[in-house]
Amino acid sequence: MSTVVIVGAQWGDEGKGKIVDVLTRKADVVARYQGGNNAGHTVVIDSDRYVLHLIPSGILHKGIKCIIGNGVVIDPSALLEEMDQLRSRNIDIDSNLCVSQNSHIIMPYHTAIEREQEKSKKIGTTGRGIGPAYTDKTQEAA
Repeated sequence: MSTVVIVGAQWGDEGKGKIVDVLTRKADVVARYQGGNNAGHTVVIDSDRYVLHLIPSGILHKGIKCIIGNGVVIDPSALLEEMDQLRSRNIDIDSNLCVSQNSHIIMPYHTAIEREQEKSKKIGTTGRGIGPAYTDKTQEAA
């Protein structure tokens, strides 16, 4: 069994989702291992356009097991919204999507912290609480 890992330079807009979509045709499992809903992967299949933020783009292919790994920080409302959008388009997520029980949850206070930090020192965050959630995750591991 071989493994292919797609790694970007963490600047976004690199086409990682599109590459994963192409490689999924030869895969059994597609996993997202880090990041949060600040990411956006746009995939076009036939003339249908899908925008995914948390769920791996492999979900758009029948029979592919998709995993959201423990390195991903999850905003529950964003995940539920994405799941609802996929279901409304008849994409099977119930039998094809697994979420690690060790994924860290983005809490409302993470978002508030990040927005306040951005006011005092602008670094260009998305304001979605990703950084503070990772801070908490690493603090727990220490």
